[in-house]
Amino acid sequence: MTQTKDPLFTLFGSTELERDIALMDRVKEKFGLKSDSELARMIGVHKSVLSEIRSCAKNVANGNTPEGKARTLTALQRLRAFNHLGYAWARDALMAAFPEAVREELRKNDNERTHANMVATSQPRRTKARTKAQTGATS
Repeated sequence: MTQTKDPLFTLFGSTELERDIALMDRVKEKFGLKSDSELARMIGVHKSVLSEIRSCAKNVANGNTPEGKARTLTALQRLRAFNHLGYAWARDALMAAFPEAVREELRKNDNERTHANMVATSQPRRTKARTKAQTGATS
């Protein structure tokens, strides 16, 4: 059984346009957005940009080659979209991008960080009682 490659994680087997469409769709799905207008507001782009990207993708899918360079998201727009997808998604992307040895190191570091954060939040904070002499206060 062969697994289909996710365009978001496939740099050499997909186009920039395919990756942008997949990214747009993922953000819409995660936040239950009904339209590209809502998505546009979320990632700080005019809705016509997303419309142009989808139109170009549709033309390519129908076998028409776009004139000039295809419209895509800017790096900042992509960053905003990935930021909305969150840490768990980014972790999955790193896991898919690296060989098993590196993935194991990522898992180990991530588990240690998670454990340290859990311990830090579960322990009551210690406050040091300071005397007037220590603070330099006078009566």
